[in-house]
Amino acid sequence: MGQLKYIKAPKYICPTYTYGVTFERGVVVNYRDRDHIFISGTASINNKGEIVYYGEIEKQLEHTLKNIEILLSQAGCTFDDICIFIVYVRDNADAGFAYEEMRKRFMDTPVVVVCANVCRPGWLIEIECQSVAKASNDNLPFF
Repeated sequence: MGQLKYIKAPKYICPTYTYGVTFERGVVVNYRDRDHIFISGTASINNKGEIVYYGEIEKQLEHTLKNIEILLSQAGCTFDDICIFIVYVRDNADAGFAYEEMRKRFMDTPVVVVCANVCRPGWLIEIECQSVAKASNDNLPFF
């Protein structure tokens, strides 16, 4: 068993190479007693690489979180395992909305909101996150 596993969910979210980028959607790094899960910047996209809910930040946020939930499930995790969210919004006017929505849903999880150009012009919001989950990878050394 290797220490790295790439997370994919092609039934729901297209591979990143379909629109010209070379990062992975998510990566699990296995340690003996835990798994660290890194979900890359994820947005409101479908399995064909199309933007979902063009121009609607509320619905883009919902779809983005659903995509993240699906990716986390591929790693055997849930939102309860998240340590931090980094939320990128295209328009500074959406920062307050994004922060308040994330705080409502994930009260005890740190949330950072950054105003930045997200990957594609039609995306209004993009989220990355990290989690740690208990695991039993007995074949790996302690680290």
